[in-house]
Amino acid sequence: MLPQHRDEIRRHRTGLKVRPKPELDHDAIEEIERVIGEAAEMRESVMVTVYGEYCDREVTGVVERIDPLTRRLRIGEEYIMFQDILNAEKARSE
Repeated sequence: MLPQHRDEIRRHRTGLKVRPKPELDHDAIEEIERVIGEAAEMRESVMVTVYGEYCDREVTGVVERIDPLTRRLRIGEEYIMFQDILNAEKARSE
């Protein structure tokens, strides 16, 4: 990577604003856990919104594994911490 490219990337990153993580209420957390639990049990596809410092992202797929000790789940090849999930809903069938 050229030095000027590295400097430009640094300038771009400092211009981005880190967003605070929203606090979910107890009912929202229970709803997320319910949707994920049902989707895992029925082997249905689920779409979860995952918090990111700069922007949220959506991950869609079948819940492969739920690990209660580490409080994370696996969708496809991706591991997601429960604390980073902002929303969960059953994926639409197309």
